[in-house]
Amino acid sequence: MKKICKTLFLVLLCPLMVFSNESSCKESNYLNFQKDKNQSEMALQQLIQKNPKDMECVLKLIHIYLKNGKIEKGLELLVQADKIDPEFLKDKKIHKILKIAKYLTNLKKKAIKNNDINSWNILGATYYKMGVFNESIKAYNKSLQIAPKQIDARLTLALDLSRTNQAYRAIEELSKVISLDKYNFYAYYYTGKILKYQIKDTKKAKSYLEKAKNLCKKEKKSFKPIIYQEYMKDLKNETKE
Repeated sequence: MKKICKTLFLVLLCPLMVFSNESSCKESNYLNFQKDKNQSEMALQQLIQKNPKDMECVLKLIHIYLKNGKIEKGLELLVQADKIDPEFLKDKKIHKILKIAKYLTNLKKKAIKNNDINSWNILGATYYKMGVFNESIKAYNKSLQIAPKQIDARLTLALDLSRTNQAYRAIEELSKVISLDKYNFYAYYYTGKILKYQIKDTKKAKSYLEKAKNLCKKEKKSFKPIIYQEYMKDLKNETKE
């Protein structure tokens, strides 16, 4: 999984591939819009609507989706492309991420079909590990709509929100965790960090970090020794006068 995620990251950064002159992607209504990402996306969608089997256009659109942060759309279109013409994709760089594209697409289908909390959470966790935080947010929101009292899902959702510069929304989610479990170390720890470094409320942050430090001491046995030491070192530094 780590290798596949790394490959996806490289694909996101690589330039658009060069294709032959036979594709309708060479039509003027696409070329005129290449400098405008939104316009080129629309033009490609129109061309593919006319000819769904124009794989060069399909592949260009996949790359545009991935580069524009529309990861889920890009992966779903890749899976669709493989169904239409698997031979075309075999020698393309993007074929390396086909496995995870199929995995995530099938997982989403299962989650939707069965209203499955576990599938939504796995989807959210996978996107989080890949650094695709917006898609992770969508998955965890779906899961929490079904079962709002989940602790771990809401904690990761808060981290997703923090990573996408939605600090106040992250704090709201962490407050919900604390209302469900007033002794949750991670909720206080993350709240303190977000308050201090994103919201810049150092006074309020310190009170949460002090609480986290006390909880860490009480729950020492629940941590691996090295993890406990790292948290305590950090918290002592964060709460010192």
